[in-house]
Amino acid sequence: MDKVLVFVEIKGDGPRKVSLELLCEAARFAQNGRFSVEAVCIGRLPDAARDKLLSYTEKLVHFTDPELAVYSPEGYARALAGYAREGGAKMVIAGATGIGRDFLPRVAVLLETGIASDVTGANWLNEPMTFVRPMFGGKVFAEVVFSTSPVILTVRPNSFAMGEAQEKGGEYIEKTAGISPDTIHTKVVRVEEASRDTVDLTEADLIVAGGRGLKAAENFNLIEELAGAIGATVGATRSVVDAKWREQADQIGKSGKTVSPKLYIGAGISGAIHHIMGMDTSKVVLAINRDPNAIIFNYANYGIVGDLFEVLPAMTQELKKRKEG
Repeated sequence: MDKVLVFVEIKGDGPRKVSLELLCEAARFAQNGRFSVEAVCIGRLPDAARDKLLSYTEKLVHFTDPELAVYSPEGYARALAGYAREGGAKMVIAGATGIGRDFLPRVAVLLETGIASDVTGANWLNEPMTFVRPMFGGKVFAEVVFSTSPVILTVRPNSFAMGEAQEKGGEYIEKTAGISPDTIHTKVVRVEEASRDTVDLTEADLIVAGGRGLKAAENFNLIEELAGAIGATVGATRSVVDAKWREQADQIGKSGKTVSPKLYIGAGISGAIHHIMGMDTSKVVLAINRDPNAIIFNYANYGIVGDLFEVLPAMTQELKKRKEG
């Protein structure tokens, strides 16, 4: 039986949503008996996160080396690659988050294999298995096949559906990777993260994003009100962030965050390629722009040609009315 390792990333007191999505998807494709699945956590693991993970996996392996208490790409890569090699893992999967994108390529180098990044679909039962990833700003979807093992993947959040937690908890194992301090050359000195009440953009199911068409920072209240009405997270284009209208954490695009929500509403966004590259795998896109020739309409499932200063308040009012009714 081939072993599959799912790297679990911890954020705050719990596992990231994408990690649970991957565990659920791995459990589904393992039902045919060809694969066994293990969750792997490195470094800090709060009790609440551990208990939650054990309801989504048959086995949770936790590396507790003191050198791994704080994230470092070298330390994490050596720990995960060493365990994959030791157990003869055929596949290593992680979310395409900042951390996943940072250290999974190092794992591939250590294991002398390839990596498919930003995967959005997979044919697990094909022989050989094939994986789908967007290229050129979503204009092309490539089908990737590996000629060697293990297979290394980073998967975009929201690419696979969440499943139900198990009633019976899985097995919990603590291990040490034997990481030597002199092998870790990059160390995190301090982490400063602003407190945010909304869901992280990369894991949000609903996003309302605004562009330069809003004309001024104070007009983003139109975006925030619509987002509040449907429980969405607010996003922004690079030009908006460059203009200091929004924080960099809100930026969607090639130089910002990559998102794959169930619904993406973009208002006052022209559709520059560097923005499209960050949201091209959204399940449903609704574009609002007064220019009927705006590029973003080429990527939208639905489009509203009109003045966003009229459209957004009307949408918000109607949604609130339906919600109250």
